[in-house]
Amino acid sequence: MIRRRIVILYWIIAIAFFTPTAVYAYIDPATTTYLIQIITALVVTIGVSLSVFLYRFRMISAKIRYGLYGLLHRRRDQKTGVAKDGGLDRFADAIDSEGTSLEKYIYPDFAMPGAAGPPSVKDMEALGEPPGLEQIAQRDALKELFLNRRYLGRLKVSLPISLGLALSFILIGCLDLAVQNSPDMPFKPGAIVPTLLLASGAVFVLILLVLPLFRGKIFEILISIGFGALISGYIQGNFMNGVLGRLNGDPIEWSQYFPQMVESVLMWALVFVCVFLLLRFAKGVWRGALFVVPILLLIVQGVGLAAALDDYNKNGEASFWVQSSNMLTIEGLHSPAYEKNAIVFVLDRLDDTFVDQIAENHPGFFDRLDGFTRFDDNTTYDASTFPSVTEMLSGVRYMYDQSQNSYFDYAWANASMMEKLKVQGVDIRLYMDRGYAYNSTDQLNGIASNVNKGHLNFSKRVALVKLLKLSAFRYSPMPAKQKFWLSPTDFNDTLRVSDDSAFYLTNDFAFYDNITTNGLRPSDSQLGFFYFHLLGAHGPLNMDENLQFVPEEPAADLTPQRVSQATGCFKIVYNYLDQLKALGLYKDATIIITADHPDYLGDVLKKPMHAALFVKPGGVEGTPLAFSHAPVCPDQLPGTVMEGLFGDREGFAPGYLDMKEGDPTDREFDVNLYRYEIKGDGRDFANWSLIGKFPDTYQ
Repeated sequence: MIRRRIVILYWIIAIAFFTPTAVYAYIDPATTTYLIQIITALVVTIGVSLSVFLYRFRMISAKIRYGLYGLLHRRRDQKTGVAKDGGLDRFADAIDSEGTSLEKYIYPDFAMPGAAGPPSVKDMEALGEPPGLEQIAQRDALKELFLNRRYLGRLKVSLPISLGLALSFILIGCLDLAVQNSPDMPFKPGAIVPTLLLASGAVFVLILLVLPLFRGKIFEILISIGFGALISGYIQGNFMNGVLGRLNGDPIEWSQYFPQMVESVLMWALVFVCVFLLLRFAKGVWRGALFVVPILLLIVQGVGLAAALDDYNKNGEASFWVQSSNMLTIEGLHSPAYEKNAIVFVLDRLDDTFVDQIAENHPGFFDRLDGFTRFDDNTTYDASTFPSVTEMLSGVRYMYDQSQNSYFDYAWANASMMEKLKVQGVDIRLYMDRGYAYNSTDQLNGIASNVNKGHLNFSKRVALVKLLKLSAFRYSPMPAKQKFWLSPTDFNDTLRVSDDSAFYLTNDFAFYDNITTNGLRPSDSQLGFFYFHLLGAHGPLNMDENLQFVPEEPAADLTPQRVSQATGCFKIVYNYLDQLKALGLYKDATIIITADHPDYLGDVLKKPMHAALFVKPGGVEGTPLAFSHAPVCPDQLPGTVMEGLFGDREGFAPGYLDMKEGDPTDREFDVNLYRYEIKGDGRDFANWSLIGKFPDTYQ
C-alpha cells in the first residue's frame, strides 16, 4: 500500500538525516537548529507511524469482528435449518420470492457468508479485499495526475518540488543564515524578509511554469533531479559542513578536505541513485515521495527557523548590529591633536615571527622606526580579536562567565584608562569594528569622540546576493563550495551611510586612501588618544607588499601571503608617521605598533606565542631602532600612554619601557577556552603551563 511505503521511505530518509555534527568561528555556513529539526522530524514521523498503526489495528479489529459475526450467524442458521448456501444464491432466492427485480440490487465485489448485508467500502479496505470502483477511482487519482500529459496536470505535479526548492534554499535557507549569523550581518533579518519573499516567489514561479513544459520521460527525469537536489542539499547543508568550521576570512585549503569531498559526492550520488531506482522499480512510492518529502522538509525547516527567530527576538540585544542608530565613524581619523598624541596601531594577527620574515625579506625595512624599541617577548591576553582588543583597552579580563554583550557593557563601564584620559580632557578616538570590541556605541558614549548618531542603511540587492552566495556555499556539494567562498567582511559591502561621516570598517585600502587623499591636519584638541585597527596579517589576504589588490589564493601555508600583506600594512603606517613628522608632531607622540593576537587559533599550545610590538615614547626622535627581551603584555599599555601624555603612570603598572629583561612576571594567555600561565621569560616554552580550561557555558 502506498501509505505504508511512504512511511518506510520516510524512516530511511529520517535516519540518514539525523546525524548532526557541531561547528565552531565567524560566519557559520551551517546553523545551530539541528536539535529542533530532529525533534520536529521525529514528531512528524511518529504521528504518521501512529496513524498507520491505528489503521492496521482497525483492519485487524474489523477482521475479528466480522469473523465472529459470521460464525454466530452460521451457528444460528444451523439451528434454524436455513440452507448453508451463502452469498448470491440465498439473496437471489429471497429477492425472487418477493417478486423484486434483481436489477434493483447491485451485488458487491464480495459477499460474506452469513452476513446480514454487503460490507461497506471501509470494511472492504479493513479486510484487505480488492477494492470496488469507487476505491479504484480514489487510488488512481494520483496516478492519473502523473499520467496526464496535459500542461496543467504536470504543473500540479511540479508544485511540491518547486515549493520545496524555492523555500528551502532561498527563503528559509537565507533567512535562517541571516538569523543565526546576525552578529556578523549589518542589517536586521526582518529587513531582508520582503526581498527574500520576492526572490523565492520568483524562483518558485519560474520552476513551476518551466518544468511542466517538458513531457514524458524528460519531465520525470527533471523532476527527479530536482527531488534529489532538494534531499541532498538539505543533508549537505545541515549535517556535512561541520568539518569546515566557520568562515573567518582565511582562504580554505580545499585539498586537505579530499576525504570529505569524497563523502559528499558519494552522498549526493546515493540519493540520486535511490530516487531513480524508485522511479524505475517502485513508481508508486516515487509518486508519493514527490508529494510528501518536500512538505515534510519544509515543516522541519520551518519549525527550526521559528525557534531561531524566537531566540533572536528574546536575545536581540546580544546581536552586534541590532542597534544601528549610532556608530563609530571615520570622523577625525586624519586629525591628530596639535600638541601631544598617544597612538596605537593594531595590525591584526601580526605574529612576531612575521616581523622576522619581513626583516629577512627586506633588510633595513624597520630602520624607518626611529625612536622605537622592538620587544620580542610580548604576549597578548587572548588568541583572538574578541576579547583581546576590549581587554587591552579596558583592562578588564574576560572570564568566560557571561555573554559577549554583558562583557562589553561591564568592560567599557569599568575601563579605568579611558576614564582617566577623559577626566584629563584627552580627545579619545577609536577606529575599530563593531562586534569584536563593542556591540553598541551606547557602551562608548562618553568615551569616544567619533561616536556619531545617524541612520545606517543597507543595500537590499547586495544583501540578497551575499546571502544567496552564502546559501549556495552551505547547500552545495563539497567540491563546488570553493566557487561560493566568502569572507565575513563581504557583508560590509551592503552598508550605505546616509550622512557625510562614513562608518569605520577595517579596510586597509580605505584607510590608506583617506590619509593620503585628505592628509593629516591637526585638530583643535591639545591631547589625543587614537586607536587604529588595521587588517594587518588577517584574512582576507587581498593586499600585497606594494599595496596592490591581489586575489587571495588558497594554500596549505598562508604565511607568505600574511607576511606580504603585513609588509604593505607597515607601509601604510609609515605614511602616517611621515606625515606626523612633516607636521612636527612625531617627536612628542607616544606610538605603539602591535597586534591583538598572534597567528594561532588552535587549542593546546606546542610552542610560545608572541605578538609583534614596537614602542616609541614621547620626546624621542632620530635614534635607531632598539631591541628588548623584557617580558611584557597589555598590562603595560596604560602606564605607557599615561607617561607619554602626562609624564606620570597615574597609578598604573609600569610601562613597556620600564620593564627589563629578567624581571619576574606572571602573565596569562588564553587560547580558546584554555588558559596558560607564563612565569618569567616567555621565549622559553618551559615557562608556559596550562592552568585550566573554562567551561563552554558563556554563550
